[in-house]
Amino acid sequence: MELGSKEMFMLFPTPLFTGKLLDISACDRIEKTLRDMQKLGAGTASQAKAAAYMTPDNLQTNPDLKELTDLVMAESNQVLDAFKIKRDSHYITNMWGNITHPNHRHHMHIHPNCLLSGIIYIKTPVNCGPTMFASPRQLSRMIEPTFTAKNEINSDVFIFPAEKGRMLMWPSYLPHAVEHGTANEDEDRIVVAFNVMIRGLTDQLTMRMDFK
Repeated sequence: MELGSKEMFMLFPTPLFTGKLLDISACDRIEKTLRDMQKLGAGTASQAKAAAYMTPDNLQTNPDLKELTDLVMAESNQVLDAFKIKRDSHYITNMWGNITHPNHRHHMHIHPNCLLSGIIYIKTPVNCGPTMFASPRQLSRMIEPTFTAKNEINSDVFIFPAEKGRMLMWPSYLPHAVEHGTANEDEDRIVVAFNVMIRGLTDQLTMRMDFK
């Protein structure tokens, strides 16, 4: 016996959206604003060996960053449309900048209480830490056979190299981390991160909720 025509369905895919700024000089303007905030002592700073600075998480209200806020709003609107999400509107819940040692590692985590999350790379020294994404399928590694080659069907991690001016956006449930880099330690790695949520009534039977 044998099968006739065959096909494969990709079940429950998790999309990662990406694009790059046409005007890379915008990154330099954003960096200046973040550096000015750092000099003023706004936000929080770690004094550990691999020092890290995080701005306040309301950068979307900063008029000096309006072009970035407008970009995030426009791009997230397209992503929400791709998901066919019914909504009255959407908004940035929070947006913040991270200035870190280029090889600084950040643990695997998710962003609760929002629909979309994302980053835009502002400064990326050569070989600085890439962003790692992990499969959200909790039981996918219950059995781990040996694979002859890695591909999109059998891989549980995906590593995206840092690139100045590139934006990444994904569903907020997707676990992600910053991996160790091997960059020259004289330069900082700078990113702006953000979260997005919707407004409107979700009218599912027995699960009505009004997002305001």
